[in-house]
Amino acid sequence: MRYLFTSALTCLLLLGACGQKQASDGTVPEARMAPAAPALVTMDKRAGGTLAQADVQAAPLRRYLAVRHDLQIQTEADAVETAWRQANEACEAAGCEVLGSTLIRDDQRRPASAQLEARVPPDRLDAFLKQVSALGSVGQHSKTAEDKTDEVIDTDARLKNMAEFRDHLRSLMGTPGAKLKDLIDVERELVRVQSELDSLASRRKALSNQTDKVHVTLSFSARPSVLEAGVWSPVSDAVRGAGRMLAYSVAGLIGFVVAVLPWALMLAFVGWGGRALWARRRAARLAAASDKG
Repeated sequence: MRYLFTSALTCLLLLGACGQKQASDGTVPEARMAPAAPALVTMDKRAGGTLAQADVQAAPLRRYLAVRHDLQIQTEADAVETAWRQANEACEAAGCEVLGSTLIRDDQRRPASAQLEARVPPDRLDAFLKQVSALGSVGQHSKTAEDKTDEVIDTDARLKNMAEFRDHLRSLMGTPGAKLKDLIDVERELVRVQSELDSLASRRKALSNQTDKVHVTLSFSARPSVLEAGVWSPVSDAVRGAGRMLAYSVAGLIGFVVAVLPWALMLAFVGWGGRALWARRRAARLAAASDKG
């Protein structure tokens, strides 16, 4: 019994390792094969008979695309917040998943701006985009799509293989007459497999959010005007930057003086002492020379 249990455990561990290696290589033949279409039988009226056509064409593989729309909408300066709130209401009515919503109100430096980032159900995307585009003038609208098909198929295959492996491990836990050491090994492997299954399930859920819904980013800004104080913000920023740069220069000069002053005083003291000593010795030599003369 112990030999059979150990052999079964070894086979399961080898199968699990092979499944992980197959998933890491990114080749999942079973998941990528599409079912064959049934043979079609048509009637040839001109010949008066039947013609069997073995039209075996692979069914088209579903593509998993992460679609993204980015819109820049311009409104009047005092209508940015209103447009942003209406866009949030339209998003809620469309069943969106809001990822982020930010509003920056008008101040003396720059006009108001706002942003809304959400995932929209595909069947409500056109109506939602039409509704938010009517809130102002669309300055830019870009659409991108990223193919996630291989990643989805590989994740699904790994989920299936790991789930079967977990079920086999659970069946081994109920084997009668198994040794305690073998049961501990199976339980340790079962915990590892379940942890990887949870990680794969989370990854699959994230992929579903990316491919089953459309990522939409709305940026609201005020139309530029020469009468707005915000237009001159670069000039005021430059003036403030010049004053800040001057302050940094003065601070650097003060730091330099503080760092050099102690050494300058020490060098001056050493120079004064050396000069006094040289003057004293010179006076002594002159006195000695006058005594000899």
